[in-house]
Amino acid sequence: MKTIVSAARVTPTARQPRLAPLRTLLVASATLAVALSTVGAASAAMTGCDAAAINALRIDRLTVTSATDVPAAAPNPEYCDVRGAVDTGNNEARFRIQLPANWNRKLLFYGVGGTGGSELAPSVNPIDSGAALGKGYATAITDTGHQGNNADASFALKAPGSVNKPALDDYLFRAAHQVTVAAKELLESFYSADVERAYFDGCSNGGRMALIEATRYPKDYDGIIAGDPTVSQLQVLALLKGAKAFLNPVSARIPVAMLPVIDAAYTASCDALDGVRDGLVQNTARCAFDPQTLVCAGGNAANCLTQDQANGLKNYLRPLTDEKGNVAIRAFSGSDLSEGNIVTYALGPNAPIDPGAPEPWGTLAPARGWALGDTFVKYVVERDPGYNTQDFAVSLDGVVQRDALKLYRSRTQNGTVDNPDDYKDFLRGNRKLIIYHGLGDKALSPYVTTKLYAGLADAQGGYDRLQQNARLFLAPGMQHCGGGHGPNLFDTLTAMENWVERGIAPDSLLATHFVNNNRAMPVDRTMPLCMFPTEATYKGTGNVNDAANWSCAANERMLEIGAEGQQAGLGAVGN
Repeated sequence: MKTIVSAARVTPTARQPRLAPLRTLLVASATLAVALSTVGAASAAMTGCDAAAINALRIDRLTVTSATDVPAAAPNPEYCDVRGAVDTGNNEARFRIQLPANWNRKLLFYGVGGTGGSELAPSVNPIDSGAALGKGYATAITDTGHQGNNADASFALKAPGSVNKPALDDYLFRAAHQVTVAAKELLESFYSADVERAYFDGCSNGGRMALIEATRYPKDYDGIIAGDPTVSQLQVLALLKGAKAFLNPVSARIPVAMLPVIDAAYTASCDALDGVRDGLVQNTARCAFDPQTLVCAGGNAANCLTQDQANGLKNYLRPLTDEKGNVAIRAFSGSDLSEGNIVTYALGPNAPIDPGAPEPWGTLAPARGWALGDTFVKYVVERDPGYNTQDFAVSLDGVVQRDALKLYRSRTQNGTVDNPDDYKDFLRGNRKLIIYHGLGDKALSPYVTTKLYAGLADAQGGYDRLQQNARLFLAPGMQHCGGGHGPNLFDTLTAMENWVERGIAPDSLLATHFVNNNRAMPVDRTMPLCMFPTEATYKGTGNVNDAANWSCAANERMLEIGAEGQQAGLGAVGN
C-alpha cells in the first residue's frame, strides 16, 4: 500500500476507486521481494539457525529455547524463528524474534493488546506486519513478562494484597525495553552487522507500549507508530463504566438490531458537516445527535428506543468525571454504533444473567469492557481477587468518587503516557512519531488521543512545530485498530520509512476499505486520512468513494467542537 503526501496527486482509474488493484500489488511486491532475496540461495537452512548456536553468541540476559528454520513462502522470505526469554530482573519476558535471510539491517518491534500474556499475538497495523519480513525486517515481540489471556490481570498479584511488582513493572513499562536491548544485540551478533534503524509498531495496548518507549526510553527507536493507544489507564475504567451503563436497569441494554437504526440517525444528523453526504462523519466532535430523538411512544417499536435504553446510551456517551464534574477521561464518540465494537466492549455478546451480581454474565462471555475493567480493578487497583467490582465507586453516568479515583491513578500511573512533557527527549532527538486512531473506536476514545496531541502541540510551540516530528491521523468510520464501514487499511510503516530515511513527511495516509472488510473482496472505497487538525475536503465532483476526489488542503476544521465534543469533555474543566 502506498502512502500519499497529497491526496491531490492520486490519479483515479476508470469506474472504480484508485486502490482497486491494491491486493494484487501487495502480493506482487511481496513476492518479488522474496524472489530477489532467494535468488541463488541454496535450499539448506539458514546458517546459525540453531538454539545452541545462538546461545553461544552469549547475548546478555537472553536465553533461546528454540530456533526453527522456516522456508520461504510468499509473501515471506526464509527466516529463522527464534523463541526464548530475557531476564528482566526477578522476572522473565518471553519473546519471539524472526530473523530473515534477506535482513535489511532494521528491527521492527510489535506491541501486544489488552493485558498482554503472549509473544505470539501482536496488536499491530496488519498492513505493516504483513509486509515486514518481505521487506527484510527482523521482527520482535514480547509477552510483557507473563503468560495468560489478554483480558486477565491476575499476574499482578502473588497473593491477595501481595503485588507481583516485577511482573507488573514488566507489563506496564519494562519488558519491551529489555527485550529491545537484547534483540538489537542478538541481531548484530547473528548477522555480524549493525542495526541501522529500529521502529516500534503497536495498536491498543500495543500503542501504549509504543508511547511508553517514546516517553521512558527515547533512544530505543528512530520511529514509533502508535495506533488507537491506551494513553491513560483510566481508559480501562472508562470501559468498565461503558459496560455498566447498560447493566442497571437491565432494560437499558439496547438490542443489537437497534444499533443500525441509531447509527443511521447519527449519520443523518452529522454526515454533511464536512460539505458532502458520503456516509462518513469526519469530525464527530461537531455532531449534535441526541439519543432522546429516538424515543417514541406508540410508534414502530423496531425503530424506537425505550427511555431506559436512551438513558443508557446517554450515560455511555458521557465522560468519566470526578465528583466536582472535572473530566478525568473524555467519552467515546457517538459514531459507528452499527458496527461490532459496542457489542464487543459494552453490550456483550450475551445479555447479562444478573446485572447486579459480582459477575453479571455468570459463566457466559461478558462484554470485553467489563472483563478488562473488572480484572484491572481486582488485581491492579484493589489487589484482591475476591473484590466485587460492582462496589468500586463509579456510577452509571461516570462519576468516580475522589478516593477511588486517587487510588486508581496511584496504582496504574506507571503505565500512563498522558504527560506531554515526557515526550520532549524523544522529539528533541529528531525522532518521528506517527499516531492514528479510529473515530468509531468503542474500546479507547479517540478524544483522549486528540487531547494528548493538543498537549504535545502546546508543549512544542504549536501544531506546525510539532508536526516536524509527530503527526496524528484520525480515521472516520474506523473501529478499534481496524474494521468499521470507513477506510481502515493503510500503510504506516512505509510512511515512517519515508519520513525517517528520506525526509519525506506524510501529510496524509491513503486508506482503503474492502467489501465486508474482507481483503479477498473488491475495494469499495479509498480516502486520504489527513494530518490532524486538517479535515479532508471533497473537490466537489467525481466519485466520493475515490481518494482522487479528495484533498488535504490545509485547514483546522478538526478543531471545531459542537454538542458532542462538549458533552464528551473536550475543553471542559479539568480537561
